[in-house]
Amino acid sequence: QYDGEGGLLISQQSIDDLTWESVGQMNLGVDFRVFNRLSVGLDYYVKNTTNMLLSIPYSYTTGFGSGMGNIGSMRNTGIDMNFNVDLLNRKDMTWTFYANVNYNKNTITSLFNGLDEFIISGSGQKLQVGKSFGEFYLVKRAGVDPRDGSQMWYDADGNLTKTFNEDANAQFVGKNRFAPWSGGFGTNYSWNGLSVSADFTWALGKYAMNNDRYFYENAQFGASYNQGQSMMNIWTKPGDITDIPAATEAIQMDDHLLENASFMRLKKLQIGYNLPEKA
Repeated sequence: QYDGEGGLLISQQSIDDLTWESVGQMNLGVDFRVFNRLSVGLDYYVKNTTNMLLSIPYSYTTGFGSGMGNIGSMRNTGIDMNFNVDLLNRKDMTWTFYANVNYNKNTITSLFNGLDEFIISGSGQKLQVGKSFGEFYLVKRAGVDPRDGSQMWYDADGNLTKTFNEDANAQFVGKNRFAPWSGGFGTNYSWNGLSVSADFTWALGKYAMNNDRYFYENAQFGASYNQGQSMMNIWTKPGDITDIPAATEAIQMDDHLLENASFMRLKKLQIGYNLPEKA
């Protein structure tokens, strides 16, 4: 609405050559059982995804700053392993244990417009041919200078600097937001109508940015937000050894906010009892 009058506007640009993502996959697998007790399944796969969809920048001459586009292609290779073992198999009692493990490696194989790399602004992520999709791209913090409480970072050449420069010094940090290892395990037990089952799931090698720490470990927000107990270690005088800089320092979104997000959790626990059909 403008000047009290209704109207129409174009919310996004028409993209005539935008296509759906395409996936081609090859699988090789083998299943076998040993001693009529242990079942094993092994699968190797290669998955090629082309015409991946993601928001990309547009020339402002189009009237838009960004929009959906086919950004490139990616290859996933991995192994799936499944195990099931009968620990007990009697008339009135059964007990089984099962587990599955997956390892996946992904690699970007091409990008749009012939680019070799593309930074997703404000995400801490950079797409680069030959690198993994999801690896964090951040400035590495080197700690706090005990002499004056200022933050230190590594520049692109590995030298120490006290000037934060994301454009010049951001780099791949070797930590990925997607876990390369994942799986689960569980057990089923039954005896005379009583049954117990439990399922666990896990992921290993996954990292995440703890954005909350930007606020509760930041003296700049001390008047607006409650601060964490870690702020008791804030630098106050020369010689203090700490990872919390002086109160005058502006905290940056660098790799010190990255935390290991690997986990194992109980997904389901079920206990049951079947009443006998006859008294």
